[in-house]
Amino acid sequence: MPIPLHIREELQRKRLEEHRAAERDRRWDYVRTALTCWGWCLLGVALIAWSLHSTNESLARAAFWGGVGVGNAGMIFTLLAACRRGEERGDW
Repeated sequence: MPIPLHIREELQRKRLEEHRAAERDRRWDYVRTALTCWGWCLLGVALIAWSLHSTNESLARAAFWGGVGVGNAGMIFTLLAACRRGEERGDW
């Protein structure tokens, strides 16, 4: 027995609203991930820039490698967390 027309239209409208909410959440997560990656990148660049202006060689070396580590590790873990959230949402 086919589903009555008014029930089909109601189900279709409900699924469309759910789809729009899911798309909005997915886009916001992508924007948040991109901004977080930029933040880690800027923090790493700031540490590297500080190492260039430092007069103490051992501190400059530590700041340089700290900047490389913070920038790269922060972005990697941010992207891994985004992949995990995408899998939980069912994006892929």
